[in-house]
Amino acid sequence: MKDEKDDRQIDIPSSSSATEVSDTQSPTTEPSQPIPTTVSVAIPSDRSELISRAKTFLQSPQIQNQDIPSKRSFLVEKSLSDSEIDGLLRELPVQRPLVPPPTYPQPPPSNLPTLLLGLTRVFSWVAGGSAALIFIYYRFLLPRITQTALARRSIKTHHLTLLRKLHESVSNLKKSQTGSYSVLPQPEPFKEPSTFRTCHTIGDVIKTVGGKDPEMHSIPPVTLIRCGMEGYAKDKDGDLSKPTTEELFQYLEGQLPWLVSEEGLKYEVRQKLWETLSTCPLFFGAPSLPTPNAEAENFEDQKPTRWTYMAPEPVEPSPLLTSLTALSEMMPPKTAIPKQNNSRQHTLQALSDFTGYISTQVYMPYRPPSNAAGFLGSSGSLGPAEDEFRREIRALKGLVLNR
Repeated sequence: MKDEKDDRQIDIPSSSSATEVSDTQSPTTEPSQPIPTTVSVAIPSDRSELISRAKTFLQSPQIQNQDIPSKRSFLVEKSLSDSEIDGLLRELPVQRPLVPPPTYPQPPPSNLPTLLLGLTRVFSWVAGGSAALIFIYYRFLLPRITQTALARRSIKTHHLTLLRKLHESVSNLKKSQTGSYSVLPQPEPFKEPSTFRTCHTIGDVIKTVGGKDPEMHSIPPVTLIRCGMEGYAKDKDGDLSKPTTEELFQYLEGQLPWLVSEEGLKYEVRQKLWETLSTCPLFFGAPSLPTPNAEAENFEDQKPTRWTYMAPEPVEPSPLLTSLTALSEMMPPKTAIPKQNNSRQHTLQALSDFTGYISTQVYMPYRPPSNAAGFLGSSGSLGPAEDEFRREIRALKGLVLNR
């Protein structure tokens, strides 16, 4: 704009300006006459150049955003006519309406201080509670837990010590009794009871058991097999007197049908008989001898085992058993204690019964009868006769109890 204003250089004569110039001079000089000045006005020869400059100026970014009145006033200052100004304004591109800058609501105040304050409070409460719990644990709970653990440990150690001592004592006792067991008589698993030793047939065994309902399962298997062999060997000679396994069991089932009954099968007597026959050293099984008329080939195919009973040899009693037998023989025979049957026994029994009756009557709550006119007075209290009777009963009770 200053460049455009400088284009218009106009020299205007003015007396006031001359006067001002003369006033600026020193006061000693005499006033001179006004000097005539010529004003030269520089008017552009070419209006098109001025219009082009105005057009260029209007297209500048600073002026484009201005409104129409501002642009018009600016062009007027450039000494442009109204027609030229209207032409320049029409040549300008259509200006879009100014969009007001977006306005945003003011953001709410930040919640960060409140959040930090809440977190601080939470952490303070957590830290305080943890400190209180730790204090309670170390002050009250930990000592008790430690004492309990130490007590349990001491009890466990004591129990282990007692168990070790018990184990050592049992081991020592076992070692000390090992030598003592050799002196004691050894048990005989296949020894027959004394009540069945005299039996020689199945009938004798049944008579020994006796009774209306004999317990057949109580008969020892050794006795059954021995009696069966002796009964089978009657009226037979040689090798035929020795029964085979099948013949022995058939003979036992014929003489004692109880073996094949439901009760016999329940007790598995046949199985026990076979185990005893095959394991007992008193029964010896040997293959049967061939007969003169038997063929050699057929006999080799069939070799039935025949059983023989071998009576056990008498065993000498041990020194301990001999000593005990001699000691029992030296003891006097037991005599029956005579029963004391006299008159005092009957009297003592009567007094005992009477004492029990008195005790039950004294401690029983009293219930007066409905027609107790002779014992109760008009006021309902006990009469003198009943009081006297009670005193006598109590005196008698005291005498009986103090005996």
